Amino acid sequence: MNTKSQHDSELIQAACAGDTDAIEQVLHQFHPTVTRFAQKYCATPEDVEDAVQETLWIAAQKIGTLRVTSAFVSWLFRIVRNHCYRFLHLKLHEDTVDDFSQFDLIDSNPERLALLKQDVICALAQLPVTYRQVLIMRDIEELTSPEVAYRLGLTVATVKSRLHRARNILRNSLQAWNE
Repeated sequence: MNTKSQHDSELIQAACAGDTDAIEQVLHQFHPTVTRFAQKYCATPEDVEDAVQETLWIAAQKIGTLRVTSAFVSWLFRIVRNHCYRFLHLKLHEDTVDDFSQFDLIDSNPERLALLKQDVICALAQLPVTYRQVLIMRDIEELTSPEVAYRLGLTVATVKSRLHRARNILRNSLQAWNE
């Protein structure tokens, strides 16, 4: 074991034992890693920030319950991924519940509606983050292309290209619902 990973392991062990300075150091050290990971799973930059903050707060509160210190990083990643998926699910549920009733094939069948929602959430979660961000900001948050471009630091042409690609990927993922 090299000295950096040994130091990390000792720091995590001290944090698990309740050492508040060690907890603070661990959270500070892993903040950038958790943020990069959240960017892969969260739909918007705001969701990334929220997921990271909630993850670090939970980690600070529950680190003492961690049984195996070598599992710390995967434990953090699982927490942040779950928060990102929860935000995505909430956003979809708030913004699109009524929109699904437009489909004749499901408006009389609540079980099919639930399956469709689940499939849409899974399909969105599997989109690459660059496409997912644009799609959610345009189609769910209903921002204009220039607004999305400004928020993400992109050109309007890039936003339109990514949106087109995201919609095509999503359409292909949900092809079974068109049959």
